[in-house]
Amino acid sequence: MYYAAVIPLLLCLATQAWARYMCPTKCTCYLDQKGRRAVLCKEGGLVGPLNLNNVSLDTEVIKITAPDDNMNELTMSPVFQSYKKLEEIHITKSNVPQLGMHFFWGLTKLDVLNLSQNNITQPLDHNFRGLSKLKELYLDDNRIISLPSGTFRFLHELKVLSIQRNRIEELTPRIFLEVAKLRVLKLSGNHLRELNPEVFKDVQELRSLECRGCALTKLNNEIYHLLPHLTHLDLGDNEIKTLQPEDFRDLTNLKHLKLDGNQLTSIVNSTFIHQPMLKKLNLARNHIAKVSPDAFTNAYNLTELDLGHNELKNLEFLRSVADTLEILVLSGNHLKLHALRVLSEMTALKGLHLSGCGLADIHSPIFSSRLNMLDLSNNHLSSLQSEVLPSNLTELDISSNRFRGISEEVMRLLDNANNIKLENNMWSCDLCHIVPLLDRVNRSTSFREVTCSAPFAVKGKKLGAMKKNELSWCTVPSYPMSDADYFLVARDGKVGLMIAGTSVVLLVLAICGVIAALCYSRRHAAKYYTHEDQLAKEGESIFENNHSPLFCDGELSFKFPLDHGDKKISIATIDEIKKEHCITNGT
Repeated sequence: MYYAAVIPLLLCLATQAWARYMCPTKCTCYLDQKGRRAVLCKEGGLVGPLNLNNVSLDTEVIKITAPDDNMNELTMSPVFQSYKKLEEIHITKSNVPQLGMHFFWGLTKLDVLNLSQNNITQPLDHNFRGLSKLKELYLDDNRIISLPSGTFRFLHELKVLSIQRNRIEELTPRIFLEVAKLRVLKLSGNHLRELNPEVFKDVQELRSLECRGCALTKLNNEIYHLLPHLTHLDLGDNEIKTLQPEDFRDLTNLKHLKLDGNQLTSIVNSTFIHQPMLKKLNLARNHIAKVSPDAFTNAYNLTELDLGHNELKNLEFLRSVADTLEILVLSGNHLKLHALRVLSEMTALKGLHLSGCGLADIHSPIFSSRLNMLDLSNNHLSSLQSEVLPSNLTELDISSNRFRGISEEVMRLLDNANNIKLENNMWSCDLCHIVPLLDRVNRSTSFREVTCSAPFAVKGKKLGAMKKNELSWCTVPSYPMSDADYFLVARDGKVGLMIAGTSVVLLVLAICGVIAALCYSRRHAAKYYTHEDQLAKEGESIFENNHSPLFCDGELSFKFPLDHGDKKISIATIDEIKKEHCITNGT
């Protein structure tokens, strides 16, 4: 106990003493995790030849870098020969144009040389003379156009070489001359288009090869024959269109294979039949619509499979790896619920990603009971039943769905989960939906950060800032015009379209009814006026002929003088009218 307390104190005192001993201006001096004396200059703005003024000769690690908005403008100079204890040199973001001859001579302890993010155009073999013990060399993100044969021939102990994201279009034969101990080669980001097998004859002990984003359309099988010890192969983001079983026949030790971001459309039977050691396989971001049932024959150790963002409809091929697969990614494939039922047979599955699969509802159990990580984000889910979820979940992602609330039963099931993602849902902060979450708001930041979408009075408010007595009753919330589409997006898209269509039809019918009523009204009015004219004429003729439909006999006549010439009005007696009417009717 005494020594355990004293050692950190001594290390702290030693660090302070080292910092006070010698340290350049605007730099930091410290002891790194391995207890080595390190100097870090990261403020940028350094200009001219590199100098190490005030840097102790006992320094073991030098790091010179800069922020993106204040890059250094350095040229290399022979300043390292006196620093015999140097184990690592990192000079990045410094616009170094070229390496000098023999600048690293005599650094027999140097293990790591990192010259990434500079402007180096063509390193030559003499740039690395004297680095016979160097194990790692990083030349990423420079402007290297070509590498002559034997460029690294003085680096006999080199294990890792990274020349990613340069401007190399062709690898010269024998470029890796005399670096037979190379184990890791990173070529990603160079527009190579193809790889010449002759290049790899000098590095047959290679364990890891990365050529991501190199515009490859295929690989010569002879390369694999020369690299039988490969355990990691990354060919992602290329233009490979087909895979055949014989392509990988010599890679019997392969454990990790990345083919994501290519143009594959199918995986045929026995494609990986020669890879019994394969553990991780990435086939994401292709155009794969079909995987043959026996595609993974002999893949007895496959534990991680990524088929995300393809065009899969059928998942029956998963039965062949149901006993071994632990992590499965199916995100981005628009899958029907019946296709997912095979997942219940995957007894070893621990992590499942179903983000963006177009899922609207999950009514029946389809998940393995051993599952502890489930990603259902970016779907159309509005509810989950407790009997559907595995009982051992520790991680659940239901963000970017249509949830308005979560039931108490589901929340009890998730009480032991340590990571729940809930953002970007349509949370309704009322007594019907949000109480189970509100009761647990102090357990997790994800609960506190839940943002209310309804009712309108609390829209945008964080659940962590609410109390139960502020919750409204379970009524249909009212929304302003800006939220008029709430009910359409709150349900399945088809239901919304049906409701919208029905509303339009009813509106059209109502308009037609009003038009018909108006037309009928006008027609009836016109008919009435027509009959009225006829009746008026008949009335006039009756009076002109002294007829009355009421009486048949007797006559009554009254004569009045008028001022209109000879026109006179005669009024018949009742008896006359009766008599005349009776004669008219034939009686």
